[in-house]
Amino acid sequence: MQSFSRSFSLLLICSLLVLTGTHHVQSAPAGLDSATHSTISAKLDKAEGKRGTAGCVIVDLDNGETMLSRNADSALTPASNMKLVTSITALSQLGSDFEFVTRILGDGKVEGGALSGSLCIIGGGDPNISGRFYNDDPLALFKNWAEQLKKAGITNVTGDLEYDSTLFGGEAFCDGWPQDSQYIQWYCAEVSALAFNDNCVGIRVIPTTSGKPARIEVTPASSYVTIVNETTTAPGKKGAEIGIVRPRDGNTITVKGKVYEQATWGYYTDVTVHDPAAYAATVLKETLAKQGVTVQGAIKPVTLTNDDVKRRTLLVEHKAPLLQALKPILTNSQNLHAEMLFRQLGLRYSGKGTFKTGRAAVEAFLTEQNLLTDGIHIEDGSGLARDNRITCNLLVKLLKRVAGGDHFDAFQDALAVGGETGTLEKRLTDVSVQGKVFAKTGYINGVRSLSGFLFTGKRRFAFSMLMNNCVYTKQMQDEIIEALAKAAE
Repeated sequence: MQSFSRSFSLLLICSLLVLTGTHHVQSAPAGLDSATHSTISAKLDKAEGKRGTAGCVIVDLDNGETMLSRNADSALTPASNMKLVTSITALSQLGSDFEFVTRILGDGKVEGGALSGSLCIIGGGDPNISGRFYNDDPLALFKNWAEQLKKAGITNVTGDLEYDSTLFGGEAFCDGWPQDSQYIQWYCAEVSALAFNDNCVGIRVIPTTSGKPARIEVTPASSYVTIVNETTTAPGKKGAEIGIVRPRDGNTITVKGKVYEQATWGYYTDVTVHDPAAYAATVLKETLAKQGVTVQGAIKPVTLTNDDVKRRTLLVEHKAPLLQALKPILTNSQNLHAEMLFRQLGLRYSGKGTFKTGRAAVEAFLTEQNLLTDGIHIEDGSGLARDNRITCNLLVKLLKRVAGGDHFDAFQDALAVGGETGTLEKRLTDVSVQGKVFAKTGYINGVRSLSGFLFTGKRRFAFSMLMNNCVYTKQMQDEIIEALAKAAE
């Protein structure tokens, strides 16, 4: 491995080799004292154990100096640190002013409150048609759209409610994702250009009287899913024991198990739906009806040509900024959002929004940045796929790039904050680092990653830690950042 500073003496280099082991070690540069360098190296050793690989790169953002480098160019599985690659690529290739556009078009004349024809909602790849930014009301936007239709003089639609989700193509589910029953989990939601409520329904199981079935509530309530209640209310106050199943190609959700009579909080989870575009259209039709806009016809998928769009009347146009989508991706690690952004990148790159073209778009960007080195492999946009391979050097160089850009404040605001928000709310709570770390976590079985920024008030660092088959991973990562922060004060 190369040394970070040619000015250090051979004696210091040899001392560090003895302290940390010949297969990883570089000399500690002037910006990082040898004791801290040794402390961090020892923690990486502990994380690696007998069979793990721990990559770590720390860079001073103000002078560009590499403070520590270990397995920096080893291609490792990043888990959700892949979202950093997707997000930074999107900022570069789509632009910070990019907007997702969802439209509702009318096909026919409006007379006497009736649209003599059909409505069509066209998905524009917006991942935030949900209650996330609307006081947790998943129907808020649909209600607003109903009001816009009424203002256009429409309270009755004689035709169908059509939906066009063809902006994205290809498979809705990546081959590299878990192939077991995890497809019902929120993090495995199918990808669609017309998405609603994170392509999930909320299932709440509430105890009733001992010996009786529990009550099941679905949010939002919709005919799109069928609930089979196989639950029981049991005496006592223990935690719920609930199992939920859904066929991969259907929307009958069976809820099994028991909740306890005195545990009034019950049980809650999100369950994915099959064919989410049809789900969005179904709930839209149901919401329009409740808001006084009746659609008499059926719900139908369509593919509109440009000429079809031009001859129809634009009734609703909803625009959502790219920057708004970054916070769910980077703070809360929403996979669906990252995958929809990945598809948008593919669409911009090749005219088709698929997993394949998303990969090509990201690889092209990395090539432009001279970052597509041997061993790097892009499988998806979220990091759920185990076959992704990137390096700590790649991540730190991307973080340096965005830190020097015009929209760093927005990017920093989208990241989880140590000890305060998102996936870092309960981590990095020590006084030395709380509120000073802005980073993205990552976890799948056997993988734990953490990459981002540390701002101590005196110094600014970018860092990346990718740990594969390691032990004590969260603990070691947090202790490494704490050691760095204390050394910088």
